[in-house]
Amino acid sequence: MTAHHKSPCSWLFVPGDSARKIDKAAASQADAVILDLEDSVAPTRKAEALQVTVEFLNSEAAALAAPALWVRVNASAPDTALAELAALPLAAVAGIIHPKLGDHAQLQRMGHWLDALEARDRIANKPIGVVGIITETARSVVGEQSTTLARGHERLRGYSWGTEDLSAVLGRPPIAGTTTANEALAQAMRMHCVLMAAAAGVDAIDSISANFHDLDALAAECDYARELGYTSKMAIHPAQLDTLHTGLAPSAEALEWATKVQALVDDNPDAASFQLDGRMVDQPHFTVAARLLARGR
Repeated sequence: MTAHHKSPCSWLFVPGDSARKIDKAAASQADAVILDLEDSVAPTRKAEALQVTVEFLNSEAAALAAPALWVRVNASAPDTALAELAALPLAAVAGIIHPKLGDHAQLQRMGHWLDALEARDRIANKPIGVVGIITETARSVVGEQSTTLARGHERLRGYSWGTEDLSAVLGRPPIAGTTTANEALAQAMRMHCVLMAAAAGVDAIDSISANFHDLDALAAECDYARELGYTSKMAIHPAQLDTLHTGLAPSAEALEWATKVQALVDDNPDAASFQLDGRMVDQPHFTVAARLLARGR
């Protein structure tokens, strides 16, 4: 089980090669900003993206930024990813996003790299976290090594999912089409991620909503994700953040239920179970109630 760390609710992606967009993201209401060196950067601009990202992380704006600053590296090319990590001023980085994470060995490798680089930079009091995106290849979902991700890791903070890269593997366009196939694929990956995160003892981070103009659709996605057990979500535009924060907050009904459960626990500390509104509540419900109230605060 991973140690407790303050968990972001919103994760905002920004291309690492755009200083203007990075400045805008850093000034946003996001809890975490992901400086992307991977899929949102054209292959011909990878070097420039790393340079722009490093310059920002070394700047006063980065030091003053309210969001935690994360970096998505090109982890599917290990030599490239290690060079990127080595170039980063890691004291300014809260964590690393590991795309296309398929097994525990890759997670361990990232951990070993960070161990060495933290020693190099004399970073002792702020271990750098890792978030893995775990549904981007078929092997990462059904391969014999994919289940090893349930072990977690001391640096692991969360798992997220996506279907863009997986759609390419499957040879299908990542669009709605004329049937519910696109939705079915997304729901399967969403369920896989939330269960794997629970097994590893880390946050389940819902994927992006690509149409940042459709805030009603985003609100519906947040409702669905929250009811599954997701506590946070990724975004691609600052305009999504208010809807995301509101949609992922515990509902009024959930907080009312949790308050009643906690009151029963406080009044009867030696009881193993209670009846509440005609239903039994016991230890798992006590734990959920405490977590909901903590999030509500």
